[in-house]
Amino acid sequence: MQTAMKTTKNAASSRVWQSLPRHLRRRAASHNSRRVPVRLREKAKKEMDPAKRKLLKALIAKAGKYKRLTRTETLQKRQRNKRWLETHIWHAKRMKMENIWGYRLVSHLLPRIPACVEPNEALHPTEKSMRPSHRAAVHGCILHDSSYMAIIELKGELLVLKRVLLRVCGPLGISATAARFTNGSRICYAEMYEDASYPFGFISPVQVIWEPRTSSSKHTKPTGGPKSTETETQQGSQKTTDDNRRIWLRLHPMSYEKASRALTNAVMSVLELERLAGNPSVAVEIADLRDHFCCFDLIGPKSSQVIHGALVLDKLQNEEQKKHFWSRLATLRTPAGCSRGMIIGLHVHDPRLTFPPKNAQIDEQNEQQLFVITPTPALATSQLWSEQVRTNLQKPRFTKQDLDGRRSKQLVPGTPLVPLRQDDRVPLLMMQRSLEPPASTALEEHEYNGPVMHGWTVITPFGWGMAFLSSLIFTGSRVGGLREVKSQALESGMPHFPDDFSGTLFGDESQQGRGMAAKAKWDRTPPAKRPSYTSLGTISPFSPDWVGICGVTADPTREEGFAGTQRANKAPVKPWLFYGQNTKSIVVELIAAEDPSVTLLDSLNSARGIRELPKLELAASDVLKGALILVRVEMIDRGVPTDMSIIYGLETTDGASNPSPNEIVGYITSGGMSLSRGKGFGIGTISLAKLLTFIKRQEYRTHRGLTLLIRESHGEIFRKALIEIV
Repeated sequence: MQTAMKTTKNAASSRVWQSLPRHLRRRAASHNSRRVPVRLREKAKKEMDPAKRKLLKALIAKAGKYKRLTRTETLQKRQRNKRWLETHIWHAKRMKMENIWGYRLVSHLLPRIPACVEPNEALHPTEKSMRPSHRAAVHGCILHDSSYMAIIELKGELLVLKRVLLRVCGPLGISATAARFTNGSRICYAEMYEDASYPFGFISPVQVIWEPRTSSSKHTKPTGGPKSTETETQQGSQKTTDDNRRIWLRLHPMSYEKASRALTNAVMSVLELERLAGNPSVAVEIADLRDHFCCFDLIGPKSSQVIHGALVLDKLQNEEQKKHFWSRLATLRTPAGCSRGMIIGLHVHDPRLTFPPKNAQIDEQNEQQLFVITPTPALATSQLWSEQVRTNLQKPRFTKQDLDGRRSKQLVPGTPLVPLRQDDRVPLLMMQRSLEPPASTALEEHEYNGPVMHGWTVITPFGWGMAFLSSLIFTGSRVGGLREVKSQALESGMPHFPDDFSGTLFGDESQQGRGMAAKAKWDRTPPAKRPSYTSLGTISPFSPDWVGICGVTADPTREEGFAGTQRANKAPVKPWLFYGQNTKSIVVELIAAEDPSVTLLDSLNSARGIRELPKLELAASDVLKGALILVRVEMIDRGVPTDMSIIYGLETTDGASNPSPNEIVGYITSGGMSLSRGKGFGIGTISLAKLLTFIKRQEYRTHRGLTLLIRESHGEIFRKALIEIV
C-alpha cells in the first residue's frame, strides 16, 4: 500500500523526465518522447500537450524541396569557422562546449572561480562536482579525447634531424636525441623554443616520438586490413633506409603555427650549414598531420584493464613480445608498473565486432608481482607510421548497419562477431603517460606528497574515433573535458599549458584574454556588489603585471623571427620563463653563488654551448632581473589560493604586519582546493631574483620549506603558504 501511495504521489507531482537519473536527462526530451527510455515513452506521450505540439509544428517554416540540406551538409556548414572532433556529437549531447584554439571543445575552466572575476566563457559543466572525476583518476579510469593535439612530421637523415632538434629543444635534462629515444622505444617530453633562442622564445611543451628501427622491420608486411596489398610492403618504417628517419612532434594546437615556423627556420639553418660543408643534396620534409589521427588519454589504475577489455589483439600478429605484453597488460594493477614513456605498437580488430566489451579482471591468486617488459624498438613498431595504411583505413570498410546485420544472424543473441578476413585490422600506438614532477633536490627539506597519476595515450588512425570511444567508455570509464585535464595537472603538481606558463607568448596571451573577460565582468557588476580593488590595494587584479614585478622595460616594437643573438642585441630583455628538467639544481647553485646573475648567465651559455649555439651577449643583471620561475604553493593552515591570488614576501619573522605592494613577488595562475591533500593548493609564478633574496634570509626558511604570504586579489586576509620550485 505504501508503495502504491508513493507511486501515485510521484505520478501526480512529477513528470517522466523528472524521474530519470541525471545522466539520462536531455534538454530536448520534453519535445520528443523517443528521447526517453522505452518503458516510459507511453507515459511521456500522454503528458505532452497536443495543442502546443501542433502549434509548434505550424510555426516551423519548412524549406523547399530543392533547398533542403542533407544531414552531412548541415553539419559541415556548422564547421566553417571551427573544427569538430570525430566524437563531437557524442560530447555535445552530454557536455558544455566552447570555441577555443580553432576547435569546438568541452569547457575547460575550473568551476571554483570567484563571482567577481568569473569570465564570460566559463561554461558550467553538466555535473558541477569535481569529486567523481578525481575519484575516477585516482581509483578507476577517466578518458579524454585529445585528438585536437597537433602533430608535425619531420623526415630526413638521422644526423640532420638531430641537429634540428638541438636548435629548437631545451638543453636542460635528457636530450631528445639520446639513444634511449632515437631507437623509438620511448617518448621524450621536452620544451620547444624558437630557433637558437634558448632560454628566450619559449613556444610550448612538446612530445618527441621517433620512428622505431629494427633489423626485422624490412621484412614486416603491413596489415592495415583488406585494402592492404603486396605493394605496401615497402611502406611506413619499411621504406626508409638506415640513415633516413622520421619523427613526430606532438604539441598544443595553440602553438602549431609558431612551432611550424620555428622548425622551418631551424631546418633552413641546418641545411645552410650542410651546404657550406659540401652536402647540397641533404633535404628535410615537414608535414602537417593534424587530421591523420584520433588520440585518447586514459588516466587511472584501471586504464590497462579497460584497454585490454575493449580491444582484441589480431591473431595474425606473430611478434611474441607483443603477445606477451598483451597478456600481461590484463594483470597490470597500474600503468606505473611500466617503464616511463614506453611505446607499444599493436594491431587490433575492429572494436565494434566485440561490442559490448568487458573489462579484464585481475586474478588475485595467480597475479605476478613485477611487470618486467623492457621497452624495445621491436615492441614499438607499428604500421601507423605508414601514410598509405592510414589512408586505406580512413573510412571503415563496414558500417555499423552492416555489423548489426551480421549480429542479427547470430544463433545466440549477444555473442561477439567472429572476425573475418575482410574485416579491418587497425594499427595503433600505446604510450605510457605519467603526471609526476621531477625529483626534489636539496632546496626543499620536505618531499613532494602529492598524487602521481598514470595512464595510457592511445593513437589510432583518423576515422576510428567513435568506434574506439564507444568501447572504451562502455565499461564505466568516466569521460572528462579540458577542465578535468587541468584539474589532473593541478592535483599532480604540474603546470598546465598555456594557463600556467607566464612569461611566454601563449601563456601571456591566455592570461590577458582571461583578464579582459574578468574586467568586462567586473565593469558590468554594480559598484555595491563588486570589490573595490583600489581600497584593497590590488594593483593588477585581472592579469599579472610581470613587467612591474621584475622591474624590466617592455619593448612593444620587438620583432619576432630573429636568431637568439640577433634578438638579444636589438631588444631589451623582457620577462621570460626559466623552465626545464634541471631548473632546481641550477637554482641551488645560484643560492650558493657570490654573484647569482653571473652564475645564471654562465649556466645558460654553458647549456647553449652543448647545443653548439653562440653565447648570449647580454648583461647578466638584466637576464636575472627578467627571469620567472614556476612554483607550487601549499597552504599551511586555512585558505584556498584562487586564480590571480597575490604572493608576498614576509617583512618580519612572525608575519604580524601586512606586507606592502613592493613586497609582491608573483601570482597564482591556477589554484583551488586539492582533493588529494585536503587543503588549498596552486601553481604560481614568481620572480627568480626576488626568490633568491628571500631564500638567503633565514626568516623565510622553516623546517618544512620556504614560507611566503598569499592574499586573494579581492580579499584582505594574508595567509602563510609553503613554496616549492616545480
